[in-house]
Amino acid sequence: MFRVVVCDDEKTALTMYVDLCRRICAKHGIDVAIKEYNSGSDLMFDLEEPKFHNTLDLLFLDISMPGMSGVEVAKEARKAGYTGVIIFVTASDEHYSDAFDIGAFHYIKKGDSAARFEEIFLKAVDMARTINQKEISLSGWGEIRKIKVNSISYFEVINRIIYVYYDAGEFQFQGNLSVLESQLADAGFLRIHRNYLISLSHVESITFKYVLMTNGKELPVGRTRYSELKEAVKNMIFH
Repeated sequence: MFRVVVCDDEKTALTMYVDLCRRICAKHGIDVAIKEYNSGSDLMFDLEEPKFHNTLDLLFLDISMPGMSGVEVAKEARKAGYTGVIIFVTASDEHYSDAFDIGAFHYIKKGDSAARFEEIFLKAVDMARTINQKEISLSGWGEIRKIKVNSISYFEVINRIIYVYYDAGEFQFQGNLSVLESQLADAGFLRIHRNYLISLSHVESITFKYVLMTNGKELPVGRTRYSELKEAVKNMIFH
């Protein structure tokens, strides 16, 4: 899932850019989730949460917004720990240098063609995928395996052995689930049961007793952990 935020105080522009993103992703077979904001301060409230910004791939920001400008949002997002791709959208070149001082990936002018938008968007997708190559090394009986964090669906403890389930399959290793919980908390992982640590970005749906993962697995939720899970998933929801 490629996660995108689009923030623009002009409703017409916001709708147009969201529609462009969806059409480009449909054309190129990219599974996308998009969340819309019309206020920089509202977006910043969510960006301060590590479980949100660490699972976000691309941030489109209108530079000229009332209250908190796109440049100010980008600066604060970087301070909060967001390392993903930023693209600024603007009507002029006035803040060009500011944009790249913050580490913006690109700059789109309002009125640019759909073809130019598509070209920049696809380059941003490639850049985001490069950034998201963070790996974790896990040691199991004679083998050390490096696994990309964003490919992991969940960890499970069975008879004191930890199993990790990820895109390429599964792997058994020796370790401590509480230590993993601490290491991966800011990467969007949450303990939902004494035996399960899940990636919130791989959650399909939740109930009071179970969580359904995107790989089709249904996992139990501990009685004392539902409220935290519900709040965490709420913060992760993209429309």
